[in-house]
Amino acid sequence: MDNQPADYDNFSLDDFVIDPFFREWVLFSEIIHEEFWSDWKKANPSKINLVEEARDMVLNLEKSKMEMSPEELLSVWDTIQTDIKKPVKTLESSTRKSKFWSYFAAVASVVLVCIGWYWYELPKEIKYQTAFGETKEIMLPDSSTVILNSNSKLTFVNNWEDQRAREIWIEGEAFFSVVHKIDHQPFKVLSSQNVAIEVLGTEFNVYNRSGETEVILNSGLVTLSFPVKEKEGKIVMEPGDLVKFKDNKFQREKVNTSLYTSWKDNILNLEHTSLADMVKMAKDNYGVTIEVQNKEALSLTASGSMPLTNADAFLHQIALIFNVELKKENNKYLIK
Repeated sequence: MDNQPADYDNFSLDDFVIDPFFREWVLFSEIIHEEFWSDWKKANPSKINLVEEARDMVLNLEKSKMEMSPEELLSVWDTIQTDIKKPVKTLESSTRKSKFWSYFAAVASVVLVCIGWYWYELPKEIKYQTAFGETKEIMLPDSSTVILNSNSKLTFVNNWEDQRAREIWIEGEAFFSVVHKIDHQPFKVLSSQNVAIEVLGTEFNVYNRSGETEVILNSGLVTLSFPVKEKEGKIVMEPGDLVKFKDNKFQREKVNTSLYTSWKDNILNLEHTSLADMVKMAKDNYGVTIEVQNKEALSLTASGSMPLTNADAFLHQIALIFNVELKKENNKYLIK
């Protein structure tokens, strides 16, 4: 049950028609709905006719939604608006038409709700975005999950069932755990470099920043398509593959995937990781600029693991691991 019952004692006809729990009972009728409305009608016998009238209106509304095009709905609504704006000529005329106006108002309510439901059911662009130092776990419409890393954005249009593929656009970094659908509908992730990652069901990490796309495959199979000048290149990745695409060129190598995906568990695994990589990570994930005056220090490396919490803790860990001194000057940090 997606919606909870309201306090229906003072509901009008229109209130019932647009109430989500009432609509669920009329259109989908599960046991919990039947029990609730059976008990409620016994406790409110004077409202039974009102409930039945609202029920008929919801059914008619659903039928109209199937039979009327959006243009027809809007045309009816425009007509209603025009008639509403007409002045009442006499009191006698108003009295004589009172019954008609009541019916007209009811029809207007149905059409308005119908138009609202039509627009509500139009495909929507869904966006998720994280701030610096923030991660977010997202459940997608097909029950696939995404863990969105710091300073990242994920976008998709929620009409997947009508599309050849489930498509998502990513800026930043995200870890995907994709559900394989019975109808084998592909799942496609697109980067700003027009790299297309297509899967049926698998786990993989996508990094898309500063004109570079990286894909790390944990399990399953992934097909990558690259936009290159001569023709579109395509390769199939296997678990343990890392593929980088930059400047219209790609390279593939075998890696320890945990070095690239441990961030999703709030841990950073290091294996001969350079200070230059850590400086880049501070910028990407925390929005912190570190200037290293001694360029030779950028090639220093470290191995081990460290917890990921906030920017201050990250900077403290850098200073400890690489045995350097960090000083803040003019909204940036210096390593001399």
